[in-house]
Amino acid sequence: MKMKNPNGYGCIRIMSGNRRRPYAFIATVDGRQKYIAAFETIYDAKVFQAQYYEEHHRDFPPLYHKKITFSELYFRWLSFHKDEDRMLSKSTLTGYEYAYSHCVALYDKYFPDLQYLELQAIINHMRFKENLSYSSCKKVKNLLSLLYQYAIKSNICSTNYAALISIGKNHPIYPHHIISRQKINRLWRHADMPGVDSVLILLYTGLRVSEMLQIEKKNINLRQRFIRITKSKTSSGIRIVPIHPKIMPFILNRLANPGDFLICDSSGSPYNYTRYRSSVWNKAMKLINGLNHTPHDTRHTVATLLDNAGANETSKRKILGHAGGDITERVYTHKGLRQLRKCIELLK
Repeated sequence: MKMKNPNGYGCIRIMSGNRRRPYAFIATVDGRQKYIAAFETIYDAKVFQAQYYEEHHRDFPPLYHKKITFSELYFRWLSFHKDEDRMLSKSTLTGYEYAYSHCVALYDKYFPDLQYLELQAIINHMRFKENLSYSSCKKVKNLLSLLYQYAIKSNICSTNYAALISIGKNHPIYPHHIISRQKINRLWRHADMPGVDSVLILLYTGLRVSEMLQIEKKNINLRQRFIRITKSKTSSGIRIVPIHPKIMPFILNRLANPGDFLICDSSGSPYNYTRYRSSVWNKAMKLINGLNHTPHDTRHTVATLLDNAGANETSKRKILGHAGGDITERVYTHKGLRQLRKCIELLK
C-alpha cells in the first residue's frame, strides 16, 4: 500500500504531450495548488520535492518522523547530504541513485519499522538472483548505513540494522592488471591516433578517469605546470597534479581544441564514462592488444611504477589523491609542487 505524503509535501504529476521535462512538481501556496518546476526524470523531481519541503517546512511534526517511508527518508537525506557536502562528485551521486534503485521493495515501507531480514533480502536478491558484483552490493550497504546514520540523528529510529548486513566476500570479476612497459611504448608509437593521448595523460598523472573527464580548461595552470582537480570521489582527491613534461604537448593541443573541458570530442562536447570507455578507451586498447585492461588499471600502473622507482610515499599519495597513512603524514607533512614534480617525473 502506498503511504500518504505529509501535509505540504507537494506532489509530482506527469504532464501530457511529448515534453523534455514531463514530471511537474506541484505545491500548495496560499491555499492553491501551484506549478513550481518540471524535471526530466521522476528521480530528479523527488530530489527537488524533498529540498522544497525542507526549505518551506523547517519544523517537522513529531508524528511524521514515525511515519516516514524509506523513499521519503532517502530523498530528505539526499537533500541534506548535498547541502552538507557541496563537493559531491557526479559519480558519487550516480552511485547513490544506483543503490537506491535496488531498494525498490522498501520504498513504501515505514523506515522505523524495517527489520534486518528485509534489508538482507535486498542484498541476497542482488547476489543470488541478479548475480551482481560485490561492489554493487557494497554500494547498497553503504547507502543503507548512511540512511540509518541520518535517521538515528533525526530521532526516527534507534537501531542501525545496516551494520548487520552481510555482503559476502569480494571475488573481483575484473581483476586489475598493470599495463606493461611494452604496451606503454606501443601507445607512444600510436600517440597521433585519436584519443590515445588521453590514455597517456592517465598514465602520466595517475588521475581517476572520472577526474580526468571533469577537468575544466580553466583549472590547467600552464605557468606552474599543474592540473587542479576540483571534483573527485573523495576529499583527498581534491588536489593539484604536476604535468609531466612528456604529456605537456597533449595538454597544449587539448587546450587549443573547442570546449570548456580538457577531454572533449571534435565538437567540443565532454565525455561521460560510458562514452569514453566505448569510443576512446576500447579503440586505444585494441591498438596495443590490451582489451583486457580497464581505465582504472592506469592508476595501478602509476602506483606500481612510482613504487619501483623509489618514490617518496607521501608525494605518491598526494599525486594519486589517497588519504595519508598515519596522523603524522595527514596533519604535519606538507609536500610542495617542487617535490610533487620530482615524484611524477620518476615516470619514464
